[in-house]
Amino acid sequence: MSEFWQRKMKTYFKAHDFDKDGYISEKDYVEIGRRFAESHKATTQKKEQFMKDMSSLWRILMKSEDLKKSNRLTLPILVKSFGQRLYDPEYVTVATRLAQGMFELLDVNEDGFLQPDEHKRWFDSMGFPKELFNARVAFDAMDTNHDNRLSLDEFMRGYFDFMFSQDESSPNKFFWGPLAE
Repeated sequence: MSEFWQRKMKTYFKAHDFDKDGYISEKDYVEIGRRFAESHKATTQKKEQFMKDMSSLWRILMKSEDLKKSNRLTLPILVKSFGQRLYDPEYVTVATRLAQGMFELLDVNEDGFLQPDEHKRWFDSMGFPKELFNARVAFDAMDTNHDNRLSLDEFMRGYFDFMFSQDESSPNKFFWGPLAE
């Protein structure tokens, strides 16, 4: 995988190392899922499905041989695990459900679109420091038709472009926040 893609995975890692201990553990995934689900107005069923999908993604990532003796991901192991799973149909299915669930939880007014303030709640719930990143940059990058709202399609393209693309000029490189160095 390219250096650019690895930087995106480092960005993902930083966003998901909830307790900032240098590892991603199942506890991090559960806490992120819980915090995200609880910070958005949604039905119990949607919240439970989102938590279930977070757990499923964790189990997929833990399939790496490097994790037989450890139950946590370092950055190099996360990069390797994602690299091995990117085109795995099980991963794609779970990632699709997870991204759709994120969209549904963010769509507080349930109009089928994300407004800038709804999208910003995501960055707030993930704990991104406001002084380091303006969520509007990510929003504008995904808003490809420039109508000041994100459709599910735009959101999903942003998510999968971030996870799969090797294109350094892609505006969706900011999906999980500013790219890590």
